[in-house]
Amino acid sequence: MRHEPKFLRLPQVIEIVNFSKSTISRREKEGKFPQRIKFGNIAIWNSADILKFQEDPNGYSVKGGRK
Repeated sequence: MRHEPKFLRLPQVIEIVNFSKSTISRREKEGKFPQRIKFGNIAIWNSADILKFQEDPNGYSVKGGRK
């Protein structure tokens, strides 16, 4: 059965990956964490991207990290 992707807010992401907010931001800028999607003042992450990250946190890479 295929899981439908859902969107996660920062507190949910922190709970899942057990990283601090600053670690998430740093790794995101380095291209080593899934990129957030912004809707005005709201930042969300795609749950499928977070699951991919969890499979291999040290080997995860996003092409062209945020600058």
